Amino acid sequence: DTRQVRVPLTRDGGLFGQVRDVGARLLWRHTYGQRYAPGDQARGAVDSGAARCIIAVPSEADGYPESFRYDAGARTLYVGEGQFAPVAPEVYGFELSGLKVAPSWLGYRMKRGAGRQSSPLDEIRPAVWPAAYTAELLELLWTLEATTALYPEQARLLEAVVGGEGFTAGELPPAPRGMRQPPVRPAGGKRMV
Repeated sequence: DTRQVRVPLTRDGGLFGQVRDVGARLLWRHTYGQRYAPGDQARGAVDSGAARCIIAVPSEADGYPESFRYDAGARTLYVGEGQFAPVAPEVYGFELSGLKVAPSWLGYRMKRGAGRQSSPLDEIRPAVWPAAYTAELLELLWTLEATTALYPEQARLLEAVVGGEGFTAGELPPAPRGMRQPPVRPAGGKRMV
């Protein structure tokens, strides 16, 4: 069956360690440091990246953004009257399973909001653009910057793993039943993006 999941697992311990370290950095970034922190990173901390808020999104009700746009040439993301730069095209265009992450995040936070309206609660929206949205947008952009910056290293490691000697599925013991269960979400767990 060609639909089976195939995960190359290297026999080279040093190479395995490099792959593990890149995975640890990504896990830390993608959970905003809330669920995991590698040895040299603080739990709950997010390193800043290049993107900055150049012009703040107005904090008055009539300045709440109704739209956003991206100018790849200027490497600038316009959120209503606010501006964020530099934002690389690969950061703004980052997709996960077909979802464009930054535009989706922004769409849900515009004045009218994106998505399906399923109850009157969906109508409850902030009257003004909260400062927390600006901070969250910057953290999202920095996370996408760090993710795309790791692509060359990930490609190099994948090539080394696939080109080297690996384990076959028959050589590995089956995972214990308890390890095949999904993780339990901690009480008060914060949903990301």
